[in-house]
Amino acid sequence: MRRKNRVETLISTNNDFDAFIIKSPANIAYLIGITFPFPDQSPFSAALVGSRDNPYYTLIVPAEWESIPKSFSWKGKTKVYTLNEGSPHEAFCKALCDVIEKTEICGKKAAVDYSVWTVAELSFLKENCPMMAIMDLDPVIDKIREIKTEDEIECIHAAAQIADRGLIGALNHVEGTIGLGKCTLSEFLERVRANAIEFGANWIGYLNICQGRKGRSWYTPIYDLSFAKEGKSVRIDYTLTYKSYWTKCSRMFFAGKPDQKTLDAYAKNVLLKKFAVSILKPGIRVCDFCEAMRLKAEEEEIDLLYDEGFGHGIGTSEYEMPILCRDNEEILQAGMVVALDVKTIGSKDEIIHSIDIYSLTPEGNRNLSDFRSWDTMYLINGIQSVH
Repeated sequence: MRRKNRVETLISTNNDFDAFIIKSPANIAYLIGITFPFPDQSPFSAALVGSRDNPYYTLIVPAEWESIPKSFSWKGKTKVYTLNEGSPHEAFCKALCDVIEKTEICGKKAAVDYSVWTVAELSFLKENCPMMAIMDLDPVIDKIREIKTEDEIECIHAAAQIADRGLIGALNHVEGTIGLGKCTLSEFLERVRANAIEFGANWIGYLNICQGRKGRSWYTPIYDLSFAKEGKSVRIDYTLTYKSYWTKCSRMFFAGKPDQKTLDAYAKNVLLKKFAVSILKPGIRVCDFCEAMRLKAEEEEIDLLYDEGFGHGIGTSEYEMPILCRDNEEILQAGMVVALDVKTIGSKDEIIHSIDIYSLTPEGNRNLSDFRSWDTMYLINGIQSVH
């Protein structure tokens, strides 16, 4: 019922369109709670089609995903297409045309989430429905998705805890092997993925590991014979989803005993991050938040990656509004959830950051990444019995 009401809210609060055709997997997940396996990497498309005067919406899916709506107890209509009808693009477009005709929205004003439609798909719509007026739904639905319900926040909270648990679980396998040449970086990263799945993640998105000076790059190639080495920092960045909702996790570790410069660099990042948390609250403009961060870093003489921003919203997609960057004049509101990302430069020119997820409350904010504190650098040193 909650999901159905989201579609009804979308329709009732916007009178600019008579029908909608939603293609973004993130928007479909938000509106009706149905998710598809790795949709961003799949050649197949799905769509949710409905009109203002018909309470029964139609979900278009490929034959490979036919069982998915049933597993979510989908009460609406389903249109299934197969590759016997052409390429994934051709088959999807034919199914879409059939649903539009049966829904009788060809001559109406229809809203589509423009950003995920290809030029070919939009051309197909205009050619086959010349009387349909098409408007962009992205600004409307992006704004609605910014403010999360308590149910959404709790899903993101669970995802954030799973992400940290996945890291700690992987560390259980690594400790005691540093310096002995028994754990490669690729194996370490695979253990992170496997542990996160075991702890309840539905699937993993982005996944990266780097150590030492390579930590200056966001994306680092991993070679099977690259071992986790003593005396170097290690950074893991990854995303995962739980019950349609994503989290983003980046954590810093050090193999062995760090020198004072390394500890000081991490402490400076924590200092800036705590300042960011103290001003992250409803009512502040994003650009003012960013400027305050720049001034604080200047005051403390900390090398801050200011131009890269300080994070973004998160929800049924990995990146959502609001975007915490200096040219965004949007005012933060209670109910927003953001991945706070304060990036500084370490003593060996590596990127230092530790992402936490925060929901904005009327009083300030709440840390959803609360499985453990990361205020001190985690040391991979010897063998620990507890984490």
